Amino acid sequence: MLAEAAYYNRVGAEALRRRLADEVLLAQGPMGTVLMGELDAETVPPAFWNLAEPSTVQAIHRLYEAAGAQVLITNTFQASGPALARDRIVPAMSEVNRAGVDNARAAAPQLVVGSMGPCGLDWTRRDTPAFRACRTAYREQALALLASGADGILLETFTSIRDCEPALAGVGDVADGMPVLVSFAIGEEGELLGDGLTIEGAVVYAEKHGAAAVGINCCSLAAATAAVPRLVAAARTPVMVRPHAGVPERDRDGRLVWPDGPEVFAEAALVWRAAGAHLVGACCGATPATTAAMADALTG
Repeated sequence: MLAEAAYYNRVGAEALRRRLADEVLLAQGPMGTVLMGELDAETVPPAFWNLAEPSTVQAIHRLYEAAGAQVLITNTFQASGPALARDRIVPAMSEVNRAGVDNARAAAPQLVVGSMGPCGLDWTRRDTPAFRACRTAYREQALALLASGADGILLETFTSIRDCEPALAGVGDVADGMPVLVSFAIGEEGELLGDGLTIEGAVVYAEKHGAAAVGINCCSLAAATAAVPRLVAAARTPVMVRPHAGVPERDRDGRLVWPDGPEVFAEAALVWRAAGAHLVGACCGATPATTAAMADALTG
């Protein structure tokens, strides 16, 4: 057993598993695109804010919690060692991820999951230094998040099984029974964007490798709504759905404007719940107002 596992939040993990099985939970919306709306911040990597401007990150988490989010998602999507090095973020990976968990916890949430996205490293064969480097990157970030008190890990926006394989292996090295949620980015036909695998195939793979919940994110509302019944039919674990708010355009002031507003997400949340989803939310381009509209719909 890892020494760090003594610090894992077992009570939170059990609550996350139980509530995913028994309830329809509402997840917070995006952190990155909201941070991009801050003054002169469009080119600042989101993970940078965890230590440089923690009060801003905490304030966004509080807005989502106040809007009705039951599951907060840490601002650590691109906070693996390779991603931080790429973005020239100097503090240690463990510090950035601990700050990410602390910032979410500052909102006094019901549940917190540690976000992990693709680390950016590529590999060709399993028994190679490249694969081991990928696996190590995911292992180290997952350990940092879990030892900091996250209730579970959310692997999100994975576009291929090739990207997901070292992630599941690395997280599995240190999960020690903590829940690992896996979410894929899909196209309009329900295929993974990177390799074309069907969402059913992706679900089977993720569950075979330890996923406690499976789902989709960063896809269109239409793709999400079409995919949820397929996910529910294929999955043995709870299903998650968190699409983006459409393809953005720039207004006259150069700001990104996302076409899908809170009302359409509120309507969609009811459809997803009826189809069998157990965790719903919104991805890029959504705001706390989107979360509030979904909360009103789900509780109304």
